[in-house]
Amino acid sequence: MFRLILPLFLAVVPVALAAPPSPLQADQKDPSKPPKIYVVPFGLDGKGQMGADIHSSIYEAVVKDIKAKKPDIIVFSLDSAERGRREYSGAERDSLGERGVNNSEDMRKTLGLFKKDVGDIPQVMWVQDSVGFGTLLAFAWPNMYTKSDARLWGLAKVSMQAKSNDREVERKWLAAAMSIANGFLESGGHPAVIGTAMMDPERMLSVSFKGRQFDWTGDRKGTFLIDGDPNRVANFDARSAEDFGLSDGSADSLDELMFMMGYRAYDDSLVKANQDGTKIVGDYIAAWRKAWEESQASFGEFERLASSSDPKDLAKARKALEAVVASMDRFPAVELRWRMKGFSKPQAEGMLKQLKEKGKPAKGGSRGGGGGMGR
Repeated sequence: MFRLILPLFLAVVPVALAAPPSPLQADQKDPSKPPKIYVVPFGLDGKGQMGADIHSSIYEAVVKDIKAKKPDIIVFSLDSAERGRREYSGAERDSLGERGVNNSEDMRKTLGLFKKDVGDIPQVMWVQDSVGFGTLLAFAWPNMYTKSDARLWGLAKVSMQAKSNDREVERKWLAAAMSIANGFLESGGHPAVIGTAMMDPERMLSVSFKGRQFDWTGDRKGTFLIDGDPNRVANFDARSAEDFGLSDGSADSLDELMFMMGYRAYDDSLVKANQDGTKIVGDYIAAWRKAWEESQASFGEFERLASSSDPKDLAKARKALEAVVASMDRFPAVELRWRMKGFSKPQAEGMLKQLKEKGKPAKGGSRGGGGGMGR
């Protein structure tokens, strides 16, 4: 389906007709043909936990689908805000279980899948909202747009994870963590000094204009002071990101995004038919979250029966715990959620071994014991 978007804007932005074409258009094999769009969600419908909803395992399938369907432009839609629009208490936030993890290895793998495997296809990042480690992905593409109320926050978590009682150790951990994290900004063509100020509250950030270029410095000497407070990190919202050249503009719909990129028409047939990455990612998120709920029920069954001396109960307990391990094997996201609760796959496997031993016929007397996860 070809979607014409010019009439939508004629009445409200007549000057936009004089705007230069998007730099992405220069990458089009046939600029005269409306480009076919393929949307790839990083998080969807408010579910964007880094390491769980956003994990390389599902994007391998997305890249395979992209290669088969050969779109002209890939639009990454980032929705990864573990902190909502209102403030949550620490306990309430923990109970939500939506805290992302800084799995830089998996994030680099995800980035490589798109930049190396389908890097010949023009790509643009469209940030819906990002608070947490997802912000690293936001900065990993040079062509970035945001929704008008988007946030680019949360990289203070990098310094929080480097905390140590030994100041020298903390300093080294933080330097290493920031070096890895800044690799994502460098991938998108952004100066590392920006990422450093977004991660380390002790670092400052200011910017000056040199013609149409931005000159970023990690001090107060720039024309505009972004962050001069040693107790907080630099954060950006949609407006400030655009004002200081980090994003190319704000768009609240795909129509607006494509228009801002310089396209007066585009082919949204894959989007309308739910045949882009939205279906693949959406199905994955629904599947792993269902498996997570089922694994919790299975673990409850295991705890209820594991202390029994009845062989039938022990067999059921073993089957229930095996179901938990199977969910961990199938979905790294499920294993992550269990680790966040203080329960690991090696622990589960150890309990299974104990159950099997307990279920064996006793020699020279009964065999006691119990099972369960320490709380």
